[in-house]
Amino acid sequence: MTDYKGIKTFDELIENEHGKIGTESRNEYEEGAQMFIVGEMLKEAGKNANMT
Repeated sequence: MTDYKGIKTFDELIENEHGKIGTESRNEYEEGAQMFIVGEMLKEAGKNANMT
């Protein structure tokens, strides 16, 4: 189990879970997060344009 004691920021949490910036695990996490954000933006734009 991961130890979360001493973690005070979101950046520290992400680094603890996925590694430092530039590592393969962190890059995969960041890519997935960006794809999720874009998908949510597209859904919202579709709703606003009455396309759904």
